Amino acid sequence: MPDNPLKGKGGNLTRCNQMLSYFQKNSDLLDVHFISSIDWDNESKEEFHLKYPDIQLKIFLFNLPKSNILKYLIKDKIPKKISRAIRRNPLDSSTPYFRNKFKKDIQENNYDIVVISYSTWGNVIENIHGPYFIIDTHDFMALQYKIRYEGHKKINIGKLFGNEMSILKKFNEIWTYSIEEQYIFEQFTNRKITLMPVSFPTVHLNEKRTIKYDVLYVASANPHNVNSFKWFLDKVFPLLENVNIYIVGKICNFIEDSPNIIKLGIVDDLDAIYQNTRICICPMITGTGVKIKVLESLSYGLPIVTTRRGVDGLINKSQNGCMVSDDPLSFANNIKQLLNDQQLYSKTCAEALSYFSQNYHEDKEDKILNDLFIPS
Repeated sequence: MPDNPLKGKGGNLTRCNQMLSYFQKNSDLLDVHFISSIDWDNESKEEFHLKYPDIQLKIFLFNLPKSNILKYLIKDKIPKKISRAIRRNPLDSSTPYFRNKFKKDIQENNYDIVVISYSTWGNVIENIHGPYFIIDTHDFMALQYKIRYEGHKKINIGKLFGNEMSILKKFNEIWTYSIEEQYIFEQFTNRKITLMPVSFPTVHLNEKRTIKYDVLYVASANPHNVNSFKWFLDKVFPLLENVNIYIVGKICNFIEDSPNIIKLGIVDDLDAIYQNTRICICPMITGTGVKIKVLESLSYGLPIVTTRRGVDGLINKSQNGCMVSDDPLSFANNIKQLLNDQQLYSKTCAEALSYFSQNYHEDKEDKILNDLFIPS
């Protein structure tokens, strides 16, 4: 995973921490090395070692430092330019320097299993043989590019799709969290596809608990979240009277101050927030794949008001704790109903917990991981 999993609360980082926790829990049976690159400092290194004391952290830079210019040109800049000219693949984030360093590490450590995060980093396993390679896709990147560059003349979506499928085919196994992506990958890769349940501990909230946060939105600052919340502020929020919206996450940096919009920023204890929340919202108008924060909310039995994009990837699209509408008026009415109709609220809470327990219980994920990493 290139990203530092301790820097933020985004869904991808939440997912990475879940995997690291699993490996730490089973460290008496597994020797695990974690390779990362982005946003590390001494403080976060120490935090990582405290949180995951039995996992070996390795930080590989994308590029060779420029302290020796000649060495930098020969081993980094020139190979990078040649590689880009030959590959011409915007879905490939790897660099020749990183690939060589990664290959050397694989050869020196003789790993049994290697898990790579993101198809954009899938080419790091090129010309490496031996381990059982797994790609943890996190998202369907060709579709991400389609959404981001819709209408851009230089973007060939068909070629991007083909490039991503070619990367995925290099792996023995492909992990996805979305039922729709599972179907696509099965049709085009001829590889083992594993639909991974994103599990959280289920929390049974006290119905008589103190409610501090009527409506909660938890989000990172990715462009989909920023644009989607702008839609919510422009189209839905004016239809809500005397309703406070509480916001958690880096997205707060992109939201202007406004009455009834309370920005909590990045919080240390998200559990305490959920424990005192009535409903959550996920007003996604663009985006791909399963929304980790939707599943996290469902694990608390919290109803979610969302759009069709908000339930992407979910196995069931109804009776799952989500009230779904792309229409601003209906979206606002769904919020009002859950705030004011206790019978509907209790019913939706029960559906959320039931759906989550049936499809994303920790036992389901543990079985998949144990069968792979700790076969009996």
